[in-house]
Amino acid sequence: MSTDQSDLRDMDSDILSSVMYLVLTLMAMVLVTRVYRRQRYKHYEVRVRDVSKGHRWVMVSMFSKPTYCSISRSHIIHGAQCDSCSVCVDDHNMKLANRNIPCKRLSTKGKYTNHHWVHGNLPLCSTCYVCGEVCGVQPQLCDFICRWCQRSVHNGCFQVKDNECDLGPYKSVIVPPNCVKLKWVGFKGRRHLIVESVKCPSLENWSPIIVIANRKSGNNDAESILQAFRSYLNPAQVIDICDIPPESALEWCHLLPNVTIRVLVCGGDGTIGWVLNAIERLKLDPPPQVCILPLGTGNDLSQVLGWGETFSGDVEVSEILDKISKAQVVELDRWNLEINYQSHFRLPFPKKVSVWNNYFSIGVDALVTLNFHRKREWWPGLLSNRIINKVCYFMYGTKDILERECKDLQKKIKLELDGQEVVLPELEGLVVLNISSWGGGCHAWEIKGDNEPEEKYQPAKYNDQLLEVFGLHSSFHVAQLQVGMTTPIRIGQARHIKILLHSTAPMQVDGEPWEQHPAEIQVTHRSKSIMLSLC
Repeated sequence: MSTDQSDLRDMDSDILSSVMYLVLTLMAMVLVTRVYRRQRYKHYEVRVRDVSKGHRWVMVSMFSKPTYCSISRSHIIHGAQCDSCSVCVDDHNMKLANRNIPCKRLSTKGKYTNHHWVHGNLPLCSTCYVCGEVCGVQPQLCDFICRWCQRSVHNGCFQVKDNECDLGPYKSVIVPPNCVKLKWVGFKGRRHLIVESVKCPSLENWSPIIVIANRKSGNNDAESILQAFRSYLNPAQVIDICDIPPESALEWCHLLPNVTIRVLVCGGDGTIGWVLNAIERLKLDPPPQVCILPLGTGNDLSQVLGWGETFSGDVEVSEILDKISKAQVVELDRWNLEINYQSHFRLPFPKKVSVWNNYFSIGVDALVTLNFHRKREWWPGLLSNRIINKVCYFMYGTKDILERECKDLQKKIKLELDGQEVVLPELEGLVVLNISSWGGGCHAWEIKGDNEPEEKYQPAKYNDQLLEVFGLHSSFHVAQLQVGMTTPIRIGQARHIKILLHSTAPMQVDGEPWEQHPAEIQVTHRSKSIMLSLC
């Protein structure tokens, strides 16, 4: 009997040892995986497409101008178009075009770049750069266009010019393919191409532009913008941050450390903040110069810097590049918003730190944004149009006029400006501005009353390390400010702001809303970003 018990004990000991070994092995695997992931994401790569596999096709339901298939030469109404070299084919000719028609190269060998000629389907009003006559007007597949220098040429004039391309009028912003070196990385089955190195071309005032877009911003306009820029620039310069993080796009700054890089951010205020945060995290020196092509609904920062309210219409890449060349370098203040939560049980809740560029608010303004945000999460497909978005904002604002959920906000908060407590009047909203534009283009701080002294407050600026604070009576007061029919409740200007929130209230930072619980909120200056402005 004792022998059997001893055997059972030995068996239990073996099982326990096996279980312990298995647990330790799993813990070691988890630890190794976490270390690998951390090491993996410390280094970012500019991933590019392997153009030897064919074109980057985009299906077109209806072409906007007379279009002819590059394979069959027949007229087509719908089909596929390459967003890098603009080759157009019928649906069933895509595989044949991949084999017979080369796509625009990202990297080439040699001392200079060759023309990349595409047959037919020239832009409207094209002129031959040899004879100066109009070309591409015959009702057939005729004439050629180079997708590097954008020059057009007649069939008859095509033979008289050599194949060396000077990249055209926008050579100062293009990364020439003969200056780019690619390499394969990764394991079998997960191998991909990246930009290994870039050498500077012998061009005066060469300052390449990196286009960063979020194809989910705005009314799905970013997709067409990405396509248009790929046909003008090296496709490796055009990056969709829905697929890779913005840090990978900014790896161009490491590839070209002594070159002034300009970054064109195509998106809303949220996308701009995302890119600026990435630039700050990477500690780029010198930092790239950021310019904006506005998408989305609000775009307050874009309006302040002179890039317009929103993008609309066809993409004219040449006009956008001309504007960027005329822009001036400015600095933009960035601020920390630190939230320390209050606990009745004296538990150490972690503080939350947000970085913001435009404005933040508590109360009725944030409530309308929060209601819209919740509805957009339920119906993401419906609320993707700017006009519908503005109608929804109007509906929620009208609803709050009757319900007044943020009534007596002054009783819920305590405000200090530069260490001095401020006695608040009766209000339903509190707004803190860094830039002059708020709520989709309203310059509320600039609206002055008849009896208000001219020099009581300084004008709102985005680079003076000074914040503007004003209050709102109601959502109807917000609507009046939007059309300039009334004045805001001016509270003051400060470099440091402290807010004690005693009860739950809606809050938003740069258009991102949430329900804020009681907390102490501190606002301090963080840093400055380098931007490009047309103002």
